Amino acid sequence: MARTHVDVTAEIFGSATSIAHLAQFAFDREDSREMTVEYAMRLIQRDWPFEIDHSKTEIECGVGIRVAFKDGSVLHVGAWAD
Repeated sequence: MARTHVDVTAEIFGSATSIAHLAQFAFDREDSREMTVEYAMRLIQRDWPFEIDHSKTEIECGVGIRVAFKDGSVLHVGAWAD
């Protein structure tokens, strides 16, 4: 399964909804039982290619991804078991 968490501590605009909040919707129609971190990264890259800060984005195979966006917000997507 996939679990998401949004970190807005470095968000630069001070808005209530950041790009990371919106990027969570990339997973709405996906079956989390079939989700891999590589597939999660492809979904984010497909939907938000111009908003990703690639210098601060990380992927740990089998563990999770940390996607940083240009507004300073960060989306963490982790794998976990029920």
